[in-house]
Amino acid sequence: MNRILTLLLAGISIIGTAQERCGTEAYTKNITDNNLSYALARTKVNAQTEKWIEEHPNYKGQGIITIPVVVHVVWNTNQENISDTQVESQIEILNADFRRTNIDKINTPSVWGSIAADCEIAFCLAQTDPNGNITTGITRTQTNETSFSMINDPVKHTSSGGINAWPNNDYLNIWVCDLSGGVLGYAITPSNSIGSTDGVVVGYKYFGNSNYAPYNKGRTATHEVGHWLNLDHTWGAGAGNCGNDHVADTPKQETENYSCPAFPLHPNACSTNNANGDMFMNYMDYTNDACMNLFTNGQKDRMLAAINLYRSNMVTNNCDGSVGISEQKNNNRKLIKIVDVLGRTSTEKQTNTPLFYIYDNGSVEKKIIIE
Repeated sequence: MNRILTLLLAGISIIGTAQERCGTEAYTKNITDNNLSYALARTKVNAQTEKWIEEHPNYKGQGIITIPVVVHVVWNTNQENISDTQVESQIEILNADFRRTNIDKINTPSVWGSIAADCEIAFCLAQTDPNGNITTGITRTQTNETSFSMINDPVKHTSSGGINAWPNNDYLNIWVCDLSGGVLGYAITPSNSIGSTDGVVVGYKYFGNSNYAPYNKGRTATHEVGHWLNLDHTWGAGAGNCGNDHVADTPKQETENYSCPAFPLHPNACSTNNANGDMFMNYMDYTNDACMNLFTNGQKDRMLAAINLYRSNMVTNNCDGSVGISEQKNNNRKLIKIVDVLGRTSTEKQTNTPLFYIYDNGSVEKKIIIE
């Protein structure tokens, strides 16, 4: 997988409104306009995804895929420094939405009940940081910046008042901050060219359970993680053009929907014979948090393909303490020392206990010899 250290965005133009849920489409366009490697890689994604799905029609993987998450809270005011409880509520919401254990699944119209998916993707706050230390999976960075825009991703860089990502092949990085530009959140969409700024950004008002209705139930992060796993908006790219979201079981839809409409909405849209209309309760639309309640089987297939193709470490990572230390393929490195979880030097290969192998190139590996 090719790695790009920095993705420079120039001239992002967002027409922000109080209801503009998502900046991912504009953000992605500006990356592709300004980074040739990423642009070329993204042109291959749909074909690669379709091929993977075709070759894995009955994919079961390793059971439930659990993705370790690190939440970077970047704050200027006390209000922006959201509590651990609020962060934890977002993880619970992601798990409910992606595993289809959400209470409001009863609101899914019966005509789509059979295709509403348990995506078999779960999330947990990381328990081990990149250096092998125990962590809560939450970092907190006080900043002098009063807000952050999408231009050049300042929240993702320590040098510009934010905080650098943890290794994105091991963690889903989510930055929570005062996000400007009239959007609630944005994400990087995957490809074989993923940079150091990979992850999701969500405004602090809309992260987890909050008091900022109608976007107060954590569905902004659900939506943006959907993008991070290669889902498009249900109406495709742009607006008002009956686009293609590359998912067969979501109805053709002319444009985004807001508020909380009644079913059916826009029957026979886009010159179809679909009497059921738009799937406005899909997490990849723009309706209120309280109105969203499903991913489809087709979207599930697309997300599983994205993990296996572009985020393959996530297939085997988990939160039992084994994540956070990627394999370093460097035959020239030398072992400096071995330490245990308390930092004590170990001279013997202890069994049934985690040990950390520290190398001269700065890399660290966690190993457990089971006997």
